[in-house]
Order: sequence, then C-alpha cells, then structure tokens
Amino acid sequence: MQKVRLGILGVSWWTHVIWPGFSSAENAEITWIAARTGEKAERFAREHGIPNWTDNYADLLSASEVDAVYVGVPNFLHEEMAVAALANGKHVLQEKPMALTVDKAIAQAEIAFSRGLALMVNQELRLVDAIRDLPEITRTRLGALRKVVLGVTKAPETWGGWRADKTRSGGTLFEMAIHQLDLARWLFGRNPLRVWAQGEDSSGHDMTVVFDYGEGDTALIDYCWRSIGFRLRVELYGERGYLLQEGDLNTGRGSRRIVTESGSESADLNLEVFGVSTFRHVLEGFADAILTGSEPPIPTADGIWAVRMAESAREAMRTGQILAF
Repeated sequence: MQKVRLGILGVSWWTHVIWPGFSSAENAEITWIAARTGEKAERFAREHGIPNWTDNYADLLSASEVDAVYVGVPNFLHEEMAVAALANGKHVLQEKPMALTVDKAIAQAEIAFSRGLALMVNQELRLVDAIRDLPEITRTRLGALRKVVLGVTKAPETWGGWRADKTRSGGTLFEMAIHQLDLARWLFGRNPLRVWAQGEDSSGHDMTVVFDYGEGDTALIDYCWRSIGFRLRVELYGERGYLLQEGDLNTGRGSRRIVTESGSESADLNLEVFGVSTFRHVLEGFADAILTGSEPPIPTADGIWAVRMAESAREAMRTGQILAF
C-alpha cells in the first residue's frame, strides 16, 4: 500500500496523545520529527522508532523523505509553520486553530489551493466514534435540526505559559471552544447568520455563545469552569425527536438517550476523544485525501469558518452586541 510520509513539528504532551492513533494509520508513516531542542526530538524519535529527528524545523520542511507535515506547535506558530511547509511543497495537517485571525486563515488556504496541496485542520471532535455518527442519526431519526446545545464542564483551572496569553493562544474560544463551534456548524450543515456571547474568554471563567442559523434554529455553546471533571454534553433537537448524550472526555465513559414518537432508548457510550481510533481517523482521512486527490474529512473551508466563528464570538462578547456574519 502506498503511504504518505509524515513529518511531525513539535514535541509536547499532545504529541504523546496523538501518537498511538497516528502510528496505527495504515496509509501513513512517520519519517521525521522536530522539536525546539535536539534532546526532546531525539528522545521521542528513539522511543517511537522514527528514523529522522532534528531541532531545526527547516530541516524537516525541506526533507525529501517528507510528503506532508503535521503542525503541532503552540497556537501562535500554527500559521507561520503551515505557510512555511506549504512553501516547501508539503501537504499540511495542522492543529486548531488554523490561525488567530480569519484573514490569515484565508491567506493560508489560498497558498495551499494555488499549489494544489492538501490543507486540513485537526478539529478531531467530529471524528470521535461517538460523535461521527450524529449526522446519520439526525438524518434518519431526528429530522431537521432545530436546536443544538453543546455544554462543557470543567473543574476550576487556570492556564499557564503561552495558553494564558490571549495574544498567543487566542483565549478559550480559539484554544478549546473552537471544537464546539466547528461541531455545531458541521451538525447543522450550513453557516450561521448571527452570533451573541457573554462571559469571559479566559481559562477558569464561564462563557455562553449563541449562534443563529436562521428560521429559528440556534446552537448554544456553554462553558462552565466551576464544576467537575472535563465533560461534554450534546443535545440535538429535531423535528421528529431528540438526542441527549454526555460523557467524560478523559475516560470516555458516557451515555446516550434517543427519544422519538415511537419511544426512547438508552445506551452506554464510549466518548473517548483522546483515544487511538480518533487520531487514526484523522491521519488516515488526511492521507487518503493526498493519495486520491479527494477533499479531506475536515475541509479547509471548515477550518476558516471555525476561526471566523471564534473571532466573531470574541467580538460579540467584547461589545455585548449581536453580530452578523
């Protein structure tokens, strides 16, 4: 089987999270890894059998053994590293957010398009096993969506390092809630028209964002940092029924209930976002797009829209106004 040769930019706790899934992808292989220090890069490479390592990102970006690059560096470096990779003729799979402004996200997409390169943002939440089936359940059982509620509860926590600096992380909206913004738009299958928000876009503080999808249809994204654990609640309300599911994002333990006119059913659920299958789906989908010339499972336009939604929600929160897209 032909395989895409992938180079990984960045070594952190997150690299260890994605590795089991990435390394199990059948249509890709990891050939290079780069980190800020040679010690970190060499240690990770030796532990995981990666043949090439470096502390110079330029070495990886120009390597002939690399077809595509995974950008796993801090948020404020995403756009810079992605553009550099594209300039070297490499396909790009990058962590969210695509950029910290929508203008930079669009410029990045234009570079990829002009060079005929695949560009995909890792909005992995929609590829989780207990999430990726929601559009089909909606289509076959719930009917047209009227309201989506996505709630996240977390134990009290304050970020440190670059995440605490909004100019570098983008705040909670860009660093974390962007997953729920993307998920809401994906579930509705169309773009929002307006947004309203309240709260504070910082770790440890609650916030609520409401998107108007027209015809009375809305998506509500709600964050409570004054609760327990790290949990996700999904509520989908359609014309013919509704779905409620909730689970722990760290352990994956959760439950789902579907209610229609014919009755209700409940089941345990594996909502393991950080599991092997999630990131195998991510890399295999990206690699397949490269090998077949097809659209990736998370299209470039969706990465741009996620940034647009986060940027607009932040402005709505700042001004207290309802803003149109």
